[in-house]
Amino acid sequence: MAMPSLLKIKPAAQGQSLNSLLARMPAYVTRSQKALVKKAYLLAEDAHKFQKRLSGEPYIIHPLAVAHTLAELGLDHEVVCAGLLHDVLEDTEIKPEYMAQEFGDTITYLVESVTKISVLKTQSAENKQAINIRKMIMATIRDSRVILIKLADKLHNMRTLGFHSTIKGMQIAREVLEIYAPLAGRLGIYKIKSELEDLALYHLDRTAYASIKDNIAEKKGQRDGRVAMVMSLLTQKLKEAKVKATIEGRSKHFYSIYNKMQEQKKSFEDIYDLTGVRVLVNDISDCYTVLGLVHTLWTPIPGRFKDYISVPKSNGYQSLHTTVIGPGGQSVEVQIRTRQMHRVSEFGIASHWSYKEKQGDRKPYESQFFELQNLAIEDENADSGDFYQELVSNLSQTNEVYVISPMGKIFTLPEQSTVLDFAFRIHTDIGLRCAGAKIGDRLVSIRTPVKNGDQIEIITNSSVKPSLNWLNFLKTPHARAKLKAYFRKIETPIAERTYEIEKKEPLENKTNRPARSEKLGAPTIVQAPVRKIDWRGETDVEVKFAQCCDPSPPDSITGFISRLGVVSVHKKGCPSLNHMSEDPDQAERLIPLKWLGQVGNRNASIEVRGKDRSQILLDIIKQLAESGANIITAGATTTTEGSITDKFVIEVDSEEHLDNILKELKAVEGVTSALEVA
Repeated sequence: MAMPSLLKIKPAAQGQSLNSLLARMPAYVTRSQKALVKKAYLLAEDAHKFQKRLSGEPYIIHPLAVAHTLAELGLDHEVVCAGLLHDVLEDTEIKPEYMAQEFGDTITYLVESVTKISVLKTQSAENKQAINIRKMIMATIRDSRVILIKLADKLHNMRTLGFHSTIKGMQIAREVLEIYAPLAGRLGIYKIKSELEDLALYHLDRTAYASIKDNIAEKKGQRDGRVAMVMSLLTQKLKEAKVKATIEGRSKHFYSIYNKMQEQKKSFEDIYDLTGVRVLVNDISDCYTVLGLVHTLWTPIPGRFKDYISVPKSNGYQSLHTTVIGPGGQSVEVQIRTRQMHRVSEFGIASHWSYKEKQGDRKPYESQFFELQNLAIEDENADSGDFYQELVSNLSQTNEVYVISPMGKIFTLPEQSTVLDFAFRIHTDIGLRCAGAKIGDRLVSIRTPVKNGDQIEIITNSSVKPSLNWLNFLKTPHARAKLKAYFRKIETPIAERTYEIEKKEPLENKTNRPARSEKLGAPTIVQAPVRKIDWRGETDVEVKFAQCCDPSPPDSITGFISRLGVVSVHKKGCPSLNHMSEDPDQAERLIPLKWLGQVGNRNASIEVRGKDRSQILLDIIKQLAESGANIITAGATTTTEGSITDKFVIEVDSEEHLDNILKELKAVEGVTSALEVA
């Protein structure tokens, strides 16, 4: 099926040959390196000579198209060779040993990493996707060019998706929209991202695609005239200011329009910024000069200015964006950037994979896989479906916030990230010991979402005990991975022996006992309904009931967390717990539990008054942590007379627990009163 002409996609076989590929190779590629590219093409052509595409065309057109895309991205000869050979190991008799002998270890590694892995036929389609994607992400830890080859591969497959059945085509398009287009965006390769999204939209919702296409075509003349007028006026203004610049028109791609219509519940007629202009200049100072000229010509719309030059996006994107009231009272977006910034905006990390650049020059851009690599490592043995869903969730977090450390360093985090996510981003130990934070003059809890421009000082305390309950509000895979790793690290033989006893228990003795989950660490409730556990509001944790004391309601209970995050439930006073509490390393893994539905943990509002002195607030927080209180919210005020009034909402296990907390707070130097308030 021919694709819509508006996408400007050439048929794969048209204009693409070995000679055209060699002509498109970057200027830094040497004659001998081009000879290796030719050798790779000849091997691929011979290896695939009896294979056909679904279109009936020779199979070689696919790897050739992939190699052309990689060459257009300005990538080196090794990755272009790998693009030509990327299906050879999977689909032909060529062996890795032969490839390594003929092309070297690097090209062979790239090909092996892109090659789909074999999975059991019993695996679901989603599991197959998850397994392949996890392997691809893991491979990028060593060489980020792996994902560039895979994106080029997906791009050509999407361009020829019409030869698949409708159902198969929709499955592939959905995967591209959920995974591969966001991956391209995460790496700043907007040129590929935009085309993948438009192609996916065409196959998933052809009615919407056709409607947008028709609407764009209907008023194209009006928009083109308005943009031409903007470009003409701006060109004259730049000439007067003696600023050398290139001005070009820019149109929104189809999926961007579709997405805005869906998210903002707008009709096509309500979308005004369908077109705009882009100004390319030589240096950064010219960017700001042009911005001033634009704002003298047209009135800027408040709240629509973005300075991504001073504070780049996390994928390296830099540009000035402003929206103004242009000719005819219509809004026009103007993007201003240097030519180098423009190359980065089009090709992202690919623009930094040149022959002469050192590995260190690419680190800021390869760090875009930081979160995804942590997610792949964290869930290496987890259920593939869960991994796939968490990956999709992570990639859908396209909005970012910028927060500032006390030393003035800027950090980029996904929108809705919490104080605790920020603490883990600074350092794992800081995250594990995080008791709260100060945002400006405000004391906040670890759960508090951070906002754009927040200046955050993390408050740590060695008495803080990490909790699996933190997984309920942590947003970043990096923070979640580090927290899970902490609990895996603190596994003990006692917990393992308890596990073995349960594992070998005869079936006839398991009356009214839960079936043990076969996936250690999986977030599955495995206990029987009569013995459900509540851990500070968290009920979706894997537990096992210790046979040494056989706890049942209404027994008072305590939990012990294993290295894999499984909670072993004991009666309070169990000899095993007494043994653990004597060892500091074991004691920090004991957690308070109650039976689901049992009255116990509650929130208490307390007020602490005293005489102001240096560090008194931190000492109060430290005492709360040492008393086992979970701080929900906090606030502090200081009077000119030198007194303080601090208010907290804390979670307590019992009335006795609250009484002990208040008593211990009164012992803090400078505190004059501590009491519960309404």
